[in-house]
Amino acid sequence: MKFARFETNGWESYAVVEGDQLRVIQGDLFGQHHFTDARYPISGVKILPPTRPKSFWAVGLNYADHVAHQVENLDAERITRDAQTFRPWQKGVSSIIGQDDTIVLPKESDYVHYEGELVIVIGKPARRITPEEAPNFILGYTCGNDVSGEGSWSNDPSNWRKKTSDTFGPVGPWIETDIDPQSVDIITRVNGKENDRGSTSGMTFNCYETVSRISQFVTLHPGDLILTGAPGAVDGLKPGDVVEIEIAEIGTLRNPVAAE
Repeated sequence: MKFARFETNGWESYAVVEGDQLRVIQGDLFGQHHFTDARYPISGVKILPPTRPKSFWAVGLNYADHVAHQVENLDAERITRDAQTFRPWQKGVSSIIGQDDTIVLPKESDYVHYEGELVIVIGKPARRITPEEAPNFILGYTCGNDVSGEGSWSNDPSNWRKKTSDTFGPVGPWIETDIDPQSVDIITRVNGKENDRGSTSGMTFNCYETVSRISQFVTLHPGDLILTGAPGAVDGLKPGDVVEIEIAEIGTLRNPVAAE
């Protein structure tokens, strides 16, 4: 089942995706709710980011292939060691944008790249849960793009500019509840050309382990989002580009790119 969050004529709601239509949900998607008979064509509404999270988490260097692409001249032992280190951090919720929203390249940045990723959507409060329990606390999954400003910003002591600048957190277009998160392909295209393809089977810390590890110290709340890492190579974005993150079981997240 796919859940979308949308806006039309200044009114917002959740809905179930049914083909090319949205069937409105009344109530709280994360609590009591029911499906109505009201429907809207997807083409006639604005698709919003799928949740309003309290926190937006990410796991860095969660694929050995990505470590190898990101850091030059590493030997196999170093790549393996770096990829086996759990590296969670928070991406600012203010960076979140949705389907067809524009990624804006700050005028101070000299190199900004995409990172196509699977995103976990938390369904109910999670604290000190085990990996085996984690599926019961996950509502579903969506697509994400961990847009990152590198270049001269690479040496920043924190991620505040390079990872959490405005518009650097595209997510969407909707939440899919019925997939195997351990075996889906993530495809990144820029201007229609496939730039990267990888499988979540290559994660060092899978989705259930990730949720469990974060929950040991931080309570995860309904609607919270967790980026799970990029599977492979990345490349720079420039004004005029259109970047797409496709996960076949979910859909395609699409965002144009512009200069500030």
